[in-house]
Amino acid sequence: MKIKYMPRFLQSISHMLKLVWQAYPAACIGTLLLTILQGLIPLANAWVTKVLLDSLTQLFVGGRVTKEELIWLLVAQAVLMVATAMLPNLSRYLNAELGRRLTVLIQSTVYQKINCFQGIAYFENPQVYDKIHLAQQGAEQSSSQTLQILTEFIQSLVTLLSFVGVLFWFNLFLANLVLLAAFPQLLVQLKLGQQRFGLAFELSPMERRKYYYSFLLASVQAAKEVRLFGLGQYFLQKLLNLYKLVHQAERKQQQRELRWELGLSILSSVVASIAFIIVVFAAFGRRLTLGDITLYVSAVSSVQDALSRFIFAVAGLSESVLFHSYFQDLLALPSALPISAVTQTVPKLSSGLELRHVSFRYSEQQPWILRDVNLKIPVGSCLALVGLNGAGKTTLVKLLTRLYDPSDGQILWDGIDIREFQPDEFRQRIGTIFQDFMRYDLTVRENIGLGNLAQIDDINSIEQAAQQASIHDDILRLPQGYETELSRMFAEEGEGIDLSGGQWQKVATARMLTRSADLLILDEPTAALDAQAEYETYSHFAELMSGRTSFLISHRFSTVRMADAIAVLQDGRIIEYGVHDALINNQGTYAKLYNMQAECYLQSQHTKKR
Repeated sequence: MKIKYMPRFLQSISHMLKLVWQAYPAACIGTLLLTILQGLIPLANAWVTKVLLDSLTQLFVGGRVTKEELIWLLVAQAVLMVATAMLPNLSRYLNAELGRRLTVLIQSTVYQKINCFQGIAYFENPQVYDKIHLAQQGAEQSSSQTLQILTEFIQSLVTLLSFVGVLFWFNLFLANLVLLAAFPQLLVQLKLGQQRFGLAFELSPMERRKYYYSFLLASVQAAKEVRLFGLGQYFLQKLLNLYKLVHQAERKQQQRELRWELGLSILSSVVASIAFIIVVFAAFGRRLTLGDITLYVSAVSSVQDALSRFIFAVAGLSESVLFHSYFQDLLALPSALPISAVTQTVPKLSSGLELRHVSFRYSEQQPWILRDVNLKIPVGSCLALVGLNGAGKTTLVKLLTRLYDPSDGQILWDGIDIREFQPDEFRQRIGTIFQDFMRYDLTVRENIGLGNLAQIDDINSIEQAAQQASIHDDILRLPQGYETELSRMFAEEGEGIDLSGGQWQKVATARMLTRSADLLILDEPTAALDAQAEYETYSHFAELMSGRTSFLISHRFSTVRMADAIAVLQDGRIIEYGVHDALINNQGTYAKLYNMQAECYLQSQHTKKR
């Protein structure tokens, strides 16, 4: 391990120990005591065996051994045998309980940190998202590994120090020889640990892709297209190719480790042989008793074993620290959405919303998505935004909901920059339905109630929202009504169901309507509805939007024309603004898009009549 990395290494070890203590202090103390006892038991066993053998030797040569001495030795041996059998089980239980609590603590910390990201910039940045993913894996792996490794480290250290003391007392040269022979193994294991970490980092993209192909082969979402297009064998072959590449890289690393370990085993055997020769010559020189011989041979063997376990523990700690570093990096990530130290209370919208010279791009290396956008949405009015795909419409929604901040310009809520509000409080004033809305594998009630957690158990408000979204009658026809599981993955056999695309759209709309929002944002709200359902939904549009300011994105001009004002977005700029009739008369982009859609619809109707 390089010297310059030592402070970070020690800092990570300290952080991991604090987490272990925080998870379960009582188990930490119990585990530490049990570990120390288990580390001392080998020396106690060796010492009792030595004394017992020396006593028996005296008895055979005519010496005198009292019955009390023999009984105490046998009792001590029995106690040590019971302790040897019991302590590992107690330690294993405490470690398991401590590990469970540590896992909950770390996972809770990871997801609490992720939930603190007020914006979504980190989730849409592939490099940062990879770090988040590795932090989740690294936190889980390092927590379980570290606990096991620290226990092994302490136990082997106690055993090592106790037997090294015996060896130093017997033969200084032998003690130094055994210790010096361990240094090559320490260096090799540290190097191999770094290589294993490097391999895990290198294989991480392949592992994620393996998961993705497994998902495609076995998930209900992909099942239809996989069978329709005959993609099963294609994806299976890709999965098998990835397994081949991953196994090839792992095999190469393990072969490298095997070569080093075979060489180190030879070195260890040579040292053990030299130690045995020294002990034997000392015995023939009548400087050792039979008990001494067993003690010193056991000491050499135990020191080598403890050194080996100690070295593996140090190398394992080094490897765990590398994984744990992702966890620390995640916790150190600043908010991608700057939050003002002093914030204002979000007032009820009374005058309107304004976008003033708003420009946006995702980074300085990427092109501008929006350029100098100026819009006003007076309170109680509806503004519709139209434009081709890629014009920047959805990005504008992300800015209005403050999932991002503008690169330039301001978004004003009753004249106040929305950056002066707490994001959570501000979003409580907004009801939104995204084009790619979530379909939760939960009950109907939860799917709707998630729009306002304070009323998730208030069935009356949920039913009211469902009625406004024209989905209430459909829900009542479900097997368990509002408690029906909208999932085939988690529901009991035969109980879970799925909805049609249009029904899911209405559920998402009801979710939006559960909160008394000042501003409603609808991103393609009728994209999944057929013509009749669209007509029914927008027959209630005026009622749904009554007294509320709304921002509507839609490709369907039958919907757009109901808005109080229409803005046309092209290449990130507002190129037209006005009411439907005026925009048609201007014969600009809006009129062109409207006529194209109308022409397609008329041609379709004409074809049907023929």
